[in-house]
Amino acid sequence: MEPIKFFERELRNRNYARNTRKIYTNYIEGFLAYADQHSQTNPIEVIASFIDRFGSPEQRRLAYSSIIAYYRFVLKQKCPYQLRKQKVRKRIPLVLERSEILAILDCIKNHRHRLIIGTIYAAGLRVSEVVKLKVADVNLSNMTLLIHDSKNHKDRVTILSKHLIKPLEKLIKDRFKGEFLFLNQSGLAYSVRTIQIIFTKALNKSGIQKKATCHTLRHSFATHLVESGISLAEIQRLLGHKSVNTTMIYVHLADTSGCKIVSPL
Repeated sequence: MEPIKFFERELRNRNYARNTRKIYTNYIEGFLAYADQHSQTNPIEVIASFIDRFGSPEQRRLAYSSIIAYYRFVLKQKCPYQLRKQKVRKRIPLVLERSEILAILDCIKNHRHRLIIGTIYAAGLRVSEVVKLKVADVNLSNMTLLIHDSKNHKDRVTILSKHLIKPLEKLIKDRFKGEFLFLNQSGLAYSVRTIQIIFTKALNKSGIQKKATCHTLRHSFATHLVESGISLAEIQRLLGHKSVNTTMIYVHLADTSGCKIVSPL
């Protein structure tokens, strides 16, 4: 078996996420071609110079992680090069106001498309999660959604909005529980890319001048919950964060202008 095919199989067998497998494989394809061109060079220097070709710290980190995995799973040895840890600049996520989200939803005329985008925001979902929802995952009586095998291969339960109950009730009526919740005109599950295009078109149509994405809806969901007084522990559970430190960012994003805290001065 070709090394790259073997690498792909090993990543899959170890339950690496599909997107991670794709990223790692792309880096390793480039690395193997680069290493072949520099076959007479010391392996440590080859790895170092290959990683150095990438401009951002994130790209270098991914290239290095890919090579470590390749050495471990394919070559069955420890990577001879060690990349010094670099501080990654933490970016503050963009958040949309409630009025902006409603304006975006109002620009989506297809009822099912509007329901999909509304569900992402109402439940704080990733796009990869909304396309994998099954009819059985919807609990209308409790107004909850069951999310299977999300990031870090964890299941979690999140909330639904009362405004989505009737549309969802109509959508799942007489449906087989094992079916995907949202099906396109061909009767197939939507792709992540299709949902992203739906959101981008609605954003542009709304006239909102923010570089928002579908994931911005998840950030907005969490931030608006903080503003509503929901505890960090609850928000962490709803989002499926491994650590509450990850959830802490939304405290800094929340609008506290209406709070009753008075300066001691």
